Amino acid sequence: MRSCVTALSILIAAMSATRALAQQTTGAEGSFVPETFAGSVSENYLRYLQTAGLVKTYPWASRGFSPRELDRLIPRDTAHPWMNRFAPLTQSVRRIRYGIIPPRATFRYNTGSAYGSGDGPIWAGRGLTSAVQLGASARWGPVSLTLAPTAFRAENRAFFVMPNGRDATQALANPFFEGIDLPERFGSSPYSRLDAGESTLRIDLPFVSMGASTANMGWGPGTDYPLLLGNNAAGFPHIFVGSSEPINIFVARLHGRLMWGELSQSEFSPVTGPKLFTSRIEPGRKRFATGLVLALQPRGIPGLEIGAARFFHSVWPRSGIPRSYWTKSFQAFLKERLERIEPLAPGLPAGERGVADNQLVEVFARWVLPRSGFELSAEYGRDDHSEDARDLIQEPDHSRFYNIGARKVISLSSTSMTAGRFEIINFQLPQLSNARGEGEIYVHGLIRQGHTQRGQLLGANVGAGAAAGSTLAVDRFTTSGRWTASWKRELRAERGQYTELGIRSPRSINVSHALGFEMTRFADRFDLTVGLTFVRDFNRYFLADASNINAVVGVRYIP
Repeated sequence: MRSCVTALSILIAAMSATRALAQQTTGAEGSFVPETFAGSVSENYLRYLQTAGLVKTYPWASRGFSPRELDRLIPRDTAHPWMNRFAPLTQSVRRIRYGIIPPRATFRYNTGSAYGSGDGPIWAGRGLTSAVQLGASARWGPVSLTLAPTAFRAENRAFFVMPNGRDATQALANPFFEGIDLPERFGSSPYSRLDAGESTLRIDLPFVSMGASTANMGWGPGTDYPLLLGNNAAGFPHIFVGSSEPINIFVARLHGRLMWGELSQSEFSPVTGPKLFTSRIEPGRKRFATGLVLALQPRGIPGLEIGAARFFHSVWPRSGIPRSYWTKSFQAFLKERLERIEPLAPGLPAGERGVADNQLVEVFARWVLPRSGFELSAEYGRDDHSEDARDLIQEPDHSRFYNIGARKVISLSSTSMTAGRFEIINFQLPQLSNARGEGEIYVHGLIRQGHTQRGQLLGANVGAGAAAGSTLAVDRFTTSGRWTASWKRELRAERGQYTELGIRSPRSINVSHALGFEMTRFADRFDLTVGLTFVRDFNRYFLADASNINAVVGVRYIP
């Protein structure tokens, strides 16, 4: 109850402030800033419009989009159901255009256990989780600023967590892997955070953009199950430089981004001790992150987008960031070549090439068949270096994961759009692990936080080590709102004698099925959202079946 009162108080205060601001300025009615952040409903809507030919052909592998990119993507001269929802910034003071990001309050309730994904920094435990987001956006020439912090509080009621044999805060850590910061529960009392959220300061010049941000990034075409980066965890502070628009290099149009950032762990991480790297036993609570994503649109093949992305977790040395860290995204792909170009971190034995890093890499393709309403995408990734060229050729499926997706706009008019999407991810252990004894995803030996930020996965939220997932959804958009009906099947973990004997047992697979429905209605100056998801978890912790009901209620105020 206290979390409800707090969230509503913040929302009412934000509504009062935005109403007062609106009374002091002039501009067109409905001049607000749409939250077209990575993984948002608005981004999903624009992607559908692109498959239908209403949005220009544009790479979708490096998100979120800048204000300059949205100026080009949002159709202004063609009627579509949400045409009035994407109003431009019209308020201005001395050539500075600005607008309010509509304040939003969301309440989630889980009856049986923690459940939820794709909501950034928010962790929804058992019981009530309340969250508030509000902010503003401004533009002055090529400079833009977005401030969109998020605050949440999870009631975090008790539920069964499989014992892991550890004490104190480690008792709630992941029961299957010590090489990942992925706790089953965030403590035994209410859990809350104030996060900078989708905030970005950037400069978009012709051809080049740069800036600093804490916003989520979406790399590759995956949305529900991104291999490298999505909106399942909190965004992390980073600086970036890249192209402000696709650059014509004659044979193709090239678009990309290079970034450097800092990753943090939760209070329940398996890593304790000093903040910076000291030894194998104390690898540091802070990590350095860097990555590169590139997308090409080949000339002569309309709608085709191909590319690659690379992401590194690295130890943070006490001596400071070495020069090689700034160019790490361009290092060799084979371990045998790393010794000559990368100094080993202090405290690591000589000859262990690349051990101070955890590299994830992917290649992808996305094809929007022009004006057909249909899109097909695929991603293939690795969570390790290959030792040499022979290793790469012989065992390309070592530490591999992949994603396949499809979208189709079924009907579209000026007042409604109906569309469907399907997506799968898979990183179950291949037979090769029988002999090699490796191949698990999102976990690491030295950097024991794994591919996470503050205890949540940066990639797909299906699990770590060996997992898989699939989503089938239907989306309906009208001038009065939207609804989404979805089914998810997620294989969260598997165990048994597979790695030794190649034998799987049905009782050694923890899999869940979720049926959900969510609806948003536009009502005057409020958007009202309700949703309900029924989850059945088979062989939870390989012990017994369990059930959960996830309910969502949200309100968004349009100043």
